Amino acid sequence: MSRMTSFMPSVLKSALALTKDAASLYGELLKAMVPVMIAVRIGIEFGLIDQLAVVFEPVMALVGLPASAGIVFATGMLVNNYGAGAALVGILPFTELTVAQVTVLLSMVLIAHALPVEQTISRKAGISFVFSSLLRFLGALLYGLILNAVYSWGDWLQTPVSIAWLPGDNGADTGWMDWATNSAVSLFWLFWVILGLVILLKIFEALKITDLLARLLSPVLGLMGISKSATPITMVGVLLGLAYGGGLIIKEARAGTLSPRDIVLSLCFMALCHSLIEDTLFMIALGGDVTGVLIGRFIFAVVVMIGLSRLILALPDPHFHKFLYRPA
Repeated sequence: MSRMTSFMPSVLKSALALTKDAASLYGELLKAMVPVMIAVRIGIEFGLIDQLAVVFEPVMALVGLPASAGIVFATGMLVNNYGAGAALVGILPFTELTVAQVTVLLSMVLIAHALPVEQTISRKAGISFVFSSLLRFLGALLYGLILNAVYSWGDWLQTPVSIAWLPGDNGADTGWMDWATNSAVSLFWLFWVILGLVILLKIFEALKITDLLARLLSPVLGLMGISKSATPITMVGVLLGLAYGGGLIIKEARAGTLSPRDIVLSLCFMALCHSLIEDTLFMIALGGDVTGVLIGRFIFAVVVMIGLSRLILALPDPHFHKFLYRPA
């Protein structure tokens, strides 16, 4: 009986802690999503989305996406993944997208998102802002091209996308009150999606799955020319996020424990492939397929880095420091 008595408070304490973590993340998500959702709705109401779509049409056509999908990609690049998610929710009522198209779009966002913030972190860590930004933007487009070609060739994932937690009647022709009600319902269910993600991440942490993944993936970094001294930090960024990995690199760079080329190679890999756990789970909740947002993205980043690392390691020091390395 005493064991049961002590067990219950422990369970309640853990549940409260998880709910608090989810609420904190949810609060940050709302700060990014709600303004974007309102902006997209206003754009729809006044026909601005159609005008903006014309600007993005050439780029989106390259990767098999409708012009309006450019709003999602641009929002992701300038804001973050959550902003892109809000934009996607906003365009879905008047844009027919297949699972393949949503996967291509979200995979591109996963590579090139939050550029003003994340690239500032990368710049402070020591890599050229222009080079790393171009790497992420062009990498996103190249991966979108490849992924679209693969899905089209195999006729895979061509069914209309359906996001389970979105209201089914959230149409583009609804009035403002209906839109506000449907949006509130969507955001309500999104909290429970976020809570589920937080619980899953805690399970990963408790079972040491993150550590296991780091050990399994670390040999791959050697193929990219990343030394063992930079491996732990790189894996932090790849699995948890560029902000975490970049922050650690800033610390180690100031301490002088990493070589300039290790810094650049590590940041390049993180630029193409980071936050494999949290961001991937969020994009799957938005309708992305795991083959594109996780498996294909990782393989693409590794292949690109194997080739890119050979060029970076062979680059003469004067050119390396001029074009790639910018110590803070």
